[in-house]
Amino acid sequence: MKRSRIFVMLFLTLVLCRPQVCPAAMSNEDMLNKLNELSTIIQKQQQEIEMLKQELKNQKESINQVQETQKEEITKTVKTETEEKSKEWSEKIPGWIKDTKVSGDLRLRYEGIYNREERQTDGSIKDLPARDRFRIRARLFFDSNISDEVSTHFMLCTNQDNNREATTTNQSFNDDFNDKGIYLHRAYATYMPNWLKKLELAGGKFKNTFLHTDIMWDPDVNPEGFYEYYQYPGWANFKPFVQLGQMVVNEVKNETDDAALFIYQAGFDWNIGKVKWVLAGSYYDWGNLENSKYLHEANYKSGGWNSFVLDSNGNLQYAYDYNLWEGISHVKFKLGEIPTTLIFDYIVNTADNVPGDQDTAYYVGFNLGKAKKKGDWSIGYKYARIERDAVIGSMNDQDFYGANRKGHKVKFKYMVLDRLRFDVAYFYTDPVTDWDLSDVTFSKNKEREHEDRVQTDLIFSF
Repeated sequence: MKRSRIFVMLFLTLVLCRPQVCPAAMSNEDMLNKLNELSTIIQKQQQEIEMLKQELKNQKESINQVQETQKEEITKTVKTETEEKSKEWSEKIPGWIKDTKVSGDLRLRYEGIYNREERQTDGSIKDLPARDRFRIRARLFFDSNISDEVSTHFMLCTNQDNNREATTTNQSFNDDFNDKGIYLHRAYATYMPNWLKKLELAGGKFKNTFLHTDIMWDPDVNPEGFYEYYQYPGWANFKPFVQLGQMVVNEVKNETDDAALFIYQAGFDWNIGKVKWVLAGSYYDWGNLENSKYLHEANYKSGGWNSFVLDSNGNLQYAYDYNLWEGISHVKFKLGEIPTTLIFDYIVNTADNVPGDQDTAYYVGFNLGKAKKKGDWSIGYKYARIERDAVIGSMNDQDFYGANRKGHKVKFKYMVLDRLRFDVAYFYTDPVTDWDLSDVTFSKNKEREHEDRVQTDLIFSF
């Protein structure tokens, strides 16, 4: 700054000392006075410039403040108008639509079946070629609250077009690009009254809410009929429950004895410190299976490898009744920070005349982890042994192959994204006893010898 002033004064000196401006008669004192006057003028102009800069800055800040205020007012106005319009439209939408939840998923699967074996009529074993197939499952759920006590539930899902089965929701990639069938997989209503908490009454084609494992029910089976569930909520850590089910297997025209299933289950949830123990006992009473549509003809999954006989008319019938007692237990706790569940299931068929080496099934297994959000994982293992007439073989896990089956299953799940999961499962299974070559359903089941099965899934949820 000082250098600038010196240069200015020198410049002014030169200007003033020009012959026309600075005559030889001007004294040094006059020259200094002139320079001081000019310096004063420059300082005043500099001050004026600074004042103008400040005014411009203030004006800019004022403009910005006005713009910000206008922006806030516009945003507030738009928000108010949007909320009013939203409220206006919301009032026009029926309450049951607003209370309806829509969800679903898409599963893409590769399945490989290896080391397949087939029993021959001379008792020997023949190796079969490996089988590779790609499959798709699509599901759509609609859950709606009719009131604070009543709700309805619907599920649309893929299934096979030929010989549709309650034990599958898959469609294979075949049939030369033909369209895939969509069917009504669930349709039921529930009533949960306010006057008695934890009471649930339901009817229709409903989700299987009985405590069970897949040696009794395939995960895709949705029974038809009614159920009643109640859990006593009065104790903090010990909560007993009871559930009853009345299910129509098949209604027969002009017959009074319809095929039916009655289930009675009772148990408890018991929190013991950091351990939750769930225990239940069940009784399954299958009745009039000779009047079922598919089961007694051994066409449904080839009879699930149960025992069949020919009646007087040459028709296939179940050789025994199925009156099943079941004890099932889940023990839940944390192994370090890992959620852990131990599972045990034991079933025995107490119907008359069932051979002692054909009436029992059991399941032991565990689950580690919980695949809920991105990065989560879980791993599950089971060993199951299902004797030939311990359960209805066409109703349990068909990837394991029904009854007269034993083996292992390992399944790993990993959440790639919050709504994308990768699964891989491996099955190693064998028959419990060799197939009887004289059995009336031998030709339908001769392929059910040893096999290894691998399934890999990508599941997209919304």
